[in-house]
Amino acid sequence: MPVPAKTIYINFFEEIIPQRVFQFISFCTQIFQQQQPDILQINIASPGGSVAAGMILHNYLKSLPCKLIMHNIGSVDSIATIIFLAGEERYANPNSSFLFHGIVTNFPAQTSMTMFQLKERLSSLEVDQNKISNTITELTKISKSELDNLFLQGEVKSPDFALEKGFIHEIKGMKLPKDAIVFSFA
Repeated sequence: MPVPAKTIYINFFEEIIPQRVFQFISFCTQIFQQQQPDILQINIASPGGSVAAGMILHNYLKSLPCKLIMHNIGSVDSIATIIFLAGEERYANPNSSFLFHGIVTNFPAQTSMTMFQLKERLSSLEVDQNKISNTITELTKISKSELDNLFLQGEVKSPDFALEKGFIHEIKGMKLPKDAIVFSFA
């Protein structure tokens, strides 16, 4: 008789900032070492945040030696969409959403920059935009031109759009089994 796969569930409802991402990676590493799951399901809702931190988390999650399932149970926005795409299987609750927009940069008040510093900042923004764009177009059915339009307009999209574009595999409510092993990152 085959042994059922061991599934661990993690709730992640955080802004994507470097400190929290590094803490979450440490949290996941400990859970993985202690629990040795065959399947890791991350139930996610996030307003997004740092592109660099989001790319690090995406790459870390894809490296885990288990099946990774991502489930949008609220709103997955901005760089959190890239983290979401780390999942081998991806689901969304019927009342969830995804936000796509272009890269944003902030300048502190009274900031002075040389032309070269501005060019460097622009170059960095273009590289980040391309990282996000390439990841989305590689892992979904969204075309580059369609994605460029989403980025220009800044659009919130429904699970139906996400399903049509291969961003998710199914629209379904998240339901934990009675005997589920669940961790919440806080």
